[in-house]
Amino acid sequence: MRALLLLMLTMTAACARENEAAPVATRRAQAACGEASDETVRVMRALAPSCEGCHLTGVRAYWSSVTSFQNLVVANPALITPGDPDASEFVRLLEGQGKGAFKQMPIGTKSYADLVREGTATLPVDDVKAWVRGLTAQPRNAQPDFSAARVARLKPEQVQRALYQQLGLVHADFFIPASEYGISMAEPRGDEAYPLQPNDAIPAPRQQAPRDRFQALGGGSSFGQRKSDLTVGPSFVLTLTQVSQRWCRLGLNKMGNVALFPAGTTRATDEANVKATIRRWFLHFHGTRATDAAVDELYTTVWTPLKTDTEAAWVGLCSSFIRHPDWIFY
Repeated sequence: MRALLLLMLTMTAACARENEAAPVATRRAQAACGEASDETVRVMRALAPSCEGCHLTGVRAYWSSVTSFQNLVVANPALITPGDPDASEFVRLLEGQGKGAFKQMPIGTKSYADLVREGTATLPVDDVKAWVRGLTAQPRNAQPDFSAARVARLKPEQVQRALYQQLGLVHADFFIPASEYGISMAEPRGDEAYPLQPNDAIPAPRQQAPRDRFQALGGGSSFGQRKSDLTVGPSFVLTLTQVSQRWCRLGLNKMGNVALFPAGTTRATDEANVKATIRRWFLHFHGTRATDAAVDELYTTVWTPLKTDTEAAWVGLCSSFIRHPDWIFY
C-alpha cells in the first residue's frame, strides 16, 4: 500500500509539471498523465505561424495552449495514429491529401507542404512525420485546461450574417429603403418573415419588432443604453427557434436560390435523397461530415415525424441544424 501511495504521489508530481527538462522516469510519468513531450511542444510551436490564426479560439482551438494541442490533436485518434504518419489525418491535411471535410490545412490555395516548399513555413513535413512515428499511445488528460480559450456563443450580428449566407438570403428580402427626417431607415416588408436588425445599424430599423428580436438574441445598443448578453437563456432559444424556422422557409421558397439545394440536386422525398440532403446540410451548417449514425438519427427524429407535410419537413430539418449547439457555439 505504501509503495502504491508513493507511486501515486510521484505521478501527481509529474502531472503537475509541464514541459520541464526532467529525468526519463518523470517524462514517462508525464506521458501516462497525457502531457505533451518536449518534441510535441517543438512541433506545435513550429507549426503555430501557419495554424494558430484559425485555431487559437473556438471549438477547434488546438493552438490555444500546449495542453489543448496535446489533448485535441496528439491524443485525438481522428487526427493522429501514433507511430503511423501515413494513417494520420493531421499529416494528410498538411500534405493536402485530407480525407475528411477539408482536404488541406491551412484552408486556401496552398497546403502547408506548399508553404514549406516556397519557404514561407519552416518545419518540414518530414519532421512532423518523424514526430508522429515516434509517438506511442496518447492518453487524454481528463483535467480541463483553465488557461485555454473558451467556446463562445454566436453574437446576434453573427447569427444574422451566417443565416443570410447559409440560407441564401439578403437584406432586401426583409427590408425596403425608407427615410425619416432625412435619416436612412430599414422598413420591413412585413413582420411574418421575422426580420431583425440592430438598433445601431445603418440603416436603423424603423419598426420596433426587428430591434426587439435582435435584443432577444443578446444584442446590445449604444443608443438604447442596453448591454449585450451572450448567455443562452429562454429569450435567445425561443427567438432563434422562431427565426430559424421562418428564415428556412423563406430560403427554401426563394426563387432561384441555390444555397440549400444547389444546381443538380432535387427535393425528392425518398429516403435516399433525403439522407443525401442531410449529409450535404450537415457539412453546410456544421462544417464537418456527418456519420451514418447522425444521418439516421436526423432522418428518424426530424424528417419522419413531419414527412406528411413536405414543406414542414424540409423547414424542420433545416432549422434543426441551426438550433444545434454545433451551430450556436464556435
